[in-house]
Formats: sequence, structure tokens, C-alpha cells
Amino acid sequence: MLKYLFFLLLGGSVGFFTRKNDIKGINRYLMSTSILLLLFFMGVGIGKDPDLKTKIVNFGVVAFTISILAILGSIATVYLIVRFFGKKE
Repeated sequence: MLKYLFFLLLGGSVGFFTRKNDIKGINRYLMSTSILLLLFFMGVGIGKDPDLKTKIVNFGVVAFTISILAILGSIATVYLIVRFFGKKE
């Protein structure tokens, strides 16, 4: 935890002392490279997971169930609203 705080303070200090210099181009390049490296290493970590196929299937089933229940709940709610508050002929 302390190393994260250290790097946060170090970055803030560098930003404070270089605010008069125009380093937007370098900063943009460094941030893009950092994000790409982060995504790469996250992908490596996910790819190493031996239970990945099982987890994806389970997640898919849960997502499908939630979406179907949301649709059915919306249809039922609209039906009840129209039935009780709709125009009376």
C-alpha cells in the first residue's frame, strides 16, 4: 500500500514541478503505453486461469437469466400499469 502512495506522491511532485513545461505529448504517449501494457498483462493473467471456460459459461448463464427476467418484469409492469391506469372506454 505504501508503494502505491509513494508513486502517487512522486507523480504529483513531478507534475507540480514540470507544470510550466509543455509535456502533454510525452504524457499522452506514456499514458497510452501504460494502458496498453496494463491490458496486455491483464489478458495474460486471465489467459492463465485454468477455469476460464467454466467461469465464462456460468457468467453467460447468469447474464442471460438476468436479462430475460428484466424483460419479463418490464412487460408485466407495463401490462399492469395499462390495465389499472389506462383509458376506460
